[in-house]
Amino acid sequence: MDISQIEEIHGANHHKRSDIHTLPHSPDLPVYVPMVGINYCAPTYKNIREKAAITVLGYVINGHGEIQVNAEKQRLGKGDAFILRKDSRHEVTALSDSNEPWTYYWYNVHGNSLPLLETFHLLHTSFIPNCGIGHLFLEGFEAAKLRSEGLHEQTTFILSCAEIMLALQHRLRQDSDYFSPVMSRMKLYLDRLVGEDFRSDDFSRHMGLSFKQLSRIFKQHAGSTIYQYVLTRKIDMAKMMLSDTEMAVGDIAVHLGYDDPQYFSNLFKHKTGMSPTAYRQNAKSM
Repeated sequence: MDISQIEEIHGANHHKRSDIHTLPHSPDLPVYVPMVGINYCAPTYKNIREKAAITVLGYVINGHGEIQVNAEKQRLGKGDAFILRKDSRHEVTALSDSNEPWTYYWYNVHGNSLPLLETFHLLHTSFIPNCGIGHLFLEGFEAAKLRSEGLHEQTTFILSCAEIMLALQHRLRQDSDYFSPVMSRMKLYLDRLVGEDFRSDDFSRHMGLSFKQLSRIFKQHAGSTIYQYVLTRKIDMAKMMLSDTEMAVGDIAVHLGYDDPQYFSNLFKHKTGMSPTAYRQNAKSM
């Protein structure tokens, strides 16, 4: 993706062929796009940036690959867009189960790109499926081939990035409108689980969708994983019970579905910074 000399390609046999165009730019600009291109990846291709200094906007033309931004991992196919945000760990991997080389457009965005992502509510989004905006990437790529002199071209590409981000934001809103009934059903189911164990198989069967689909929908709407949501609900309920009842900590643990009171106490302290007993004492003193 970024072909600068400081980029490290991990592994001996990880190959790609790239069609790259560099653009006139000034590092004094707050945001700029020095390079755009297309990668044609061999099945063995892997690229890792431990802490990326750039944001990458990408769009899959053919084949399948996988991206990982910090702990979030996604498989991508034709028509999917992705965002590898600055100051995160990026891992990009071609998948060998594809009949076609994994091929994708990319824009490398340097400078202060995170506020730009935040403007379009994309700061925590790394994957936008079936977004159908390949023509926007193609327009920018074709414009880069002409490469006019001067910094006017940078203005064109920053506007191109903004147009892409606006289209991605619009797509996410469309998905939100379509999936909102699903999200409501998910939350209704999960909110009833406060005193029970969460089982992904039961959840998927109840919802009629795969757990992977449900997880993606939930993350796009709620900004957290399903497991994080369930845990947060249990911790919030524990706080209420500690503040408003005289139930023993062990009984609260059992009520919330934890057979081991010590495990519950350790988990509560990890999430809140204090033990259940200390939390209760602090709540009563307020």
